[in-house]
Amino acid sequence: MNCDVVKDLLPLYIDGCCSEESEKIVKEHIEVCGDCKKVFEDMSTPTKVEKKEKTPAVFCKLNEWRASIMQSLLLFISFALITVGVALEAKTPTGLMNGFWASNLVIPATGLMLSLANWYFVRIYKSRKAFSNASLFATLGITVGAYIWSIFHYGADVMSLFAGQDILVILGIIRQILFLNGMGILLTLVFCILSKVLSDKYAKMLGKE
Repeated sequence: MNCDVVKDLLPLYIDGCCSEESEKIVKEHIEVCGDCKKVFEDMSTPTKVEKKEKTPAVFCKLNEWRASIMQSLLLFISFALITVGVALEAKTPTGLMNGFWASNLVIPATGLMLSLANWYFVRIYKSRKAFSNASLFATLGITVGAYIWSIFHYGADVMSLFAGQDILVILGIIRQILFLNGMGILLTLVFCILSKVLSDKYAKMLGKE
């Protein structure tokens, strides 16, 4: 018998639904035909269906609660740092120290706090990696934008320090300004790393792959 005909009859043969004559023909054929015998064995082998265990609802709720606590804690910390920075900045309204706390504390903390708004949209990202990278760049972008704004805001006050000074004094002032902003640069790096690492944990808690 033609192999194609036998292969068409195999499902009926396996289910025991074909006639005795057809059953005999199929049986004799698969005993001598290796290809049809292999097809028969493949069709006869039961398919293993792996049951995917559902995550318990209680576990999901617990993870959502932990994720919410993490986000709230970061919001509280960043807001507290901004409050402290603004209070310290108010005590130095003029001179070289004017803008020190804004650059070194308020701006980095603001970048972190505003970037947390991205966390509310975690479910629109395709993967955990995409979300954590977006959180990193959001923190960095907001912070850099705030620093650019601060240059224009404090520019006039800083430029007055250079008026009438010789080159050595000017170089000294520039070196001091860079030194004074070192803490802000360091905090920006720390907050960017924290934003990436913690956002990844946050997304994992919410079941993002």
